[in-house]
Amino acid sequence: MKEALSASAWNESRAQRRARRWDILVTAAMALCLLIPMPFAQFRSWPDQRLILERPVLPWSSFRLCYRPLDDGPPVEEQYRFNSSGRLHPSVAASAFPMALESLDPPRLQWQKQPEIELQDLHDRGAFLDIRVRWQPVLAYPLKMLLDAWKDHPLGSQGGGARR
Repeated sequence: MKEALSASAWNESRAQRRARRWDILVTAAMALCLLIPMPFAQFRSWPDQRLILERPVLPWSSFRLCYRPLDDGPPVEEQYRFNSSGRLHPSVAASAFPMALESLDPPRLQWQKQPEIELQDLHDRGAFLDIRVRWQPVLAYPLKMLLDAWKDHPLGSQGGGARR
């Protein structure tokens, strides 16, 4: 009886060791996936480099720019897509020079099927739109969003603690 009990205990501890090794392996694989670099599209005003929008780029990602030209022509809708390596297609906007969106009304930017963003501030200042694709680890995107939200918090970096 004692031998049967020790054999079942040995099998149980062996199964626990295998489960622990499996947990460590899965956790390490997940951590490595978060360090994989991925392209992110950044839309900034130029020359002040204020961030307007940042989104991860996937092969099916796209955005469009809508504006009314200064010559009072029909509204223009430019559609841009990304290829599997994170490059813009058509590559006209992928040049190193920022885009001048000269428009009668504020131009609009729409990422995928999300609501349009009116570029009112960009239009009022006569700034350009700079579109860059940068590679960064997947983990950096949510961490950067948290940091930006914390910096913009009305209580500042002190948080919600008691004040003297």
